[in-house]
Amino acid sequence: MKDPGTPNSPTSPGPFGTTDEQLSAELRKWTGTSPALLPVGELLDRHWEAAFTYARLCVDGPHPAGMLTTAAFTRLFGESLRQSGPTAAWRPQLLVTVRRIAAEWSTDHRQEMLHPELRAAGADGDRISARLLPPGDRRLLSRAFQQLPQTGRALVWHAEVEAEPPAAPARLLGLDEEDARVELGRARERLREECLQVHREVAPRQECLLYLRLLDVTYRRGGVHVDPDLRTHLAGCTHCRHTADQLAQFNADLGGALAEGVLGWG
Repeated sequence: MKDPGTPNSPTSPGPFGTTDEQLSAELRKWTGTSPALLPVGELLDRHWEAAFTYARLCVDGPHPAGMLTTAAFTRLFGESLRQSGPTAAWRPQLLVTVRRIAAEWSTDHRQEMLHPELRAAGADGDRISARLLPPGDRRLLSRAFQQLPQTGRALVWHAEVEAEPPAAPARLLGLDEEDARVELGRARERLREECLQVHREVAPRQECLLYLRLLDVTYRRGGVHVDPDLRTHLAGCTHCRHTADQLAQFNADLGGALAEGVLGWG
């Protein structure tokens, strides 16, 4: 999404040596007696471009994209004041908020500002808000991602989805590059474990749980040699087939799959 070489990229030195979490803490302490210029301005500078780029995929033109991006920031700033906003994982939460507000627009006169493809979907009788949601075969990954600590979410998002160098999330989180690499490895493994845990929680049949260990081992090894019994089960079980595909993405295109699972539309 965001080009690491742009002037506002976290890889370039900024005016403040603060992390996103420190900026969030400043917002949470704000009483309204003076402008919260530092946290608001710095968070806008760091994350506006990525949010605006995604908003352009949801609406028809740069002007409504600016309105949608502003609305998303405003909502998260308000949540921060109420002690419920993001801390370290500003980027993914902001993008999800863009999508959610676009879904709200689909229910009133602002629908006319949405992307023509979304409006066409509504004309076909398909609810626009449903089209904005992540596809069913990525929701395991979506739920697992939300179970990560915010630091882990930020690392995985910036490194995998936005394909930024380690220096980018390291600066946002106040880590050195080597520590960021180590923590990213831990976060990826934690994400995989959370996928397995979600699979356990929502498995439709006891039989699915019996194959869970075999699923894990098979797709950790790349899914090259699939046990015949597991292959038969996958052929008849959509739930386990979706799990297998999402586990396989850890050895393939985790960033693309995660973007689909968290953002959905676009």
